[in-house]
Amino acid sequence: MTTLCIDTATEFGTVVVARDDGTLSSARWRSQARHGENIFGHIESALADASVERESLSLIGVDIGPGRFTSLRVGLGTAKGLAFGLGLPIVGVSSLAVLARAIECDVDCVRVPVMTGYRGDVFAAAYLIGDAMVDELAAPIFGPPSLVFDEIRERLGDRPLYVGGEGVRPHADLIRAAFGVEPDEAQMDLHAPTPSAIAAEVRYRFRIDGPSDLDSLEPNYLRPSDARLPERTQNPGAAS
Repeated sequence: MTTLCIDTATEFGTVVVARDDGTLSSARWRSQARHGENIFGHIESALADASVERESLSLIGVDIGPGRFTSLRVGLGTAKGLAFGLGLPIVGVSSLAVLARAIECDVDCVRVPVMTGYRGDVFAAAYLIGDAMVDELAAPIFGPPSLVFDEIRERLGDRPLYVGGEGVRPHADLIRAAFGVEPDEAQMDLHAPTPSAIAAEVRYRFRIDGPSDLDSLEPNYLRPSDARLPERTQNPGAAS
């Protein structure tokens, strides 16, 4: 199964062509909310590097968020257009699950990806990722860093964990206090997931869940009203 994967959740766009033999061809670019100006050229570049024609693709994978509003719409719109035009199945994946796969740690370790949100808030989640399974231990949430980290720690208990993502560095002190870990310098520079992480999550989700519904597939912005945080965060002015 030759898969085209599209990730535009952050300011870094990535397209990956994953072949049946496990080889990957990819293109990455940095764009300030202008992914639409670049994406088709990078798709063609990745396909050419892989010596793959569009008509030889078997599956389209796309990151549906959370992430930047406009960037997500560009990536998803492109992926849906290709899937419709080529008559291919499509599968949407979480940007946090993809980022978690890029965090380097031992097999069967708990990974906490952290992405910068809006106005100082963060997106985060927790996953246990093994060779053939992914267990979502804390669903994606959004909010003030201290509350998000405390909520994830409450859900995980005292389990050891690894953190990673570009949202770690600005909040390293809060992470140390909440999780009792020292953030790794290299993991704090994960501004975008690796091509192998994107391809692995797309293929895993397709194998486990099957294709997404093309018509109903939408970005998961994870707005504050949708985030699963404690009641005090949802309604900060409510009486206790």
